[in-house]
Amino acid sequence: MAKTSKNSLRLDADFTEDTVGFALESFLSILSFPRLKFSIEPFSRGRERWLGADARLNGHIAGFKPFYMQFKRPSAYPDTSTAKVITDRKTLKLSVAPRTLYFNLREKRPAHKDYQHNILYRLRQRLVKRKVGDAAYVCPLFLDRSAYRFHVHIAGLRRWPLFWRLDPWELEDILIHSTSGAINYNAIPVLQEHVSIPPHDKVTSAKHSYSFTERGTDLCFHSPLSLPEGNRSLANFLTSVVGNLQSDEGFISSERAHEMLRELFATAEGEDSGSLLPDNFPQNAQDGIASWLHWGDYLKTEHQIEQFALVRWAD
Repeated sequence: MAKTSKNSLRLDADFTEDTVGFALESFLSILSFPRLKFSIEPFSRGRERWLGADARLNGHIAGFKPFYMQFKRPSAYPDTSTAKVITDRKTLKLSVAPRTLYFNLREKRPAHKDYQHNILYRLRQRLVKRKVGDAAYVCPLFLDRSAYRFHVHIAGLRRWPLFWRLDPWELEDILIHSTSGAINYNAIPVLQEHVSIPPHDKVTSAKHSYSFTERGTDLCFHSPLSLPEGNRSLANFLTSVVGNLQSDEGFISSERAHEMLRELFATAEGEDSGSLLPDNFPQNAQDGIASWLHWGDYLKTEHQIEQFALVRWAD
């Protein structure tokens, strides 16, 4: 059950951010679209996946769309608390009853040049500008580990028998709208039970937090600032990232993978100047997919930002 902080009304989730990442990675990895030859994959060389060796991965990818998630675990204050999270929201006339969920930004390590929040923000700005992906915080709307595990587990079990049929995940009936090719992730309840929050601006310290209701609404960034258009469910985030599977828009080809990595994340013009890539990142590479896998491993190791990709598999 959720843990109550000593001498405080604060409740802390009794699971870690790694638990959130593992649960969602496992859940997203069983989503597949066999007729259309797509899947969602963790995109990091640091993890051995069911798809096997890098040679098999590289040889079978026709294209991919990268996206990034920084997993958070929630804490909460009841509406009777005098904590800043509650008083800020009351000042802005945002809902606080019966309690408010929130998470803090991550502190910068001594060796880091910038805050994790700013890295996630800059990733998102560049991806959205080029229309090739997105980045967001992802946080469950649960404080209790057993309740969280139950919802994720049941969501998977409900679909498992369908793998014996031709259309797993009710491909034609629920997920795919045949007229547009768009995916309706709102048909999967567990994805509605995670809030997705895009980093909205840069910060100069980590002494900030995002708060929201137990339904994932009424987002507040504790400068404080109300962000009525800032949050959405994980289902809506994935719907936006995946887009129309019948279109080539936003997909990065294997042939241009390394070139696109540098175009996206090396030194940029304008306000967002400076490279996001590490100093020792190779200028050229024959294997573009491997470059992206190394990049994903770097983000995970250094900033706890997870790189995923919607992968289009070759024939």
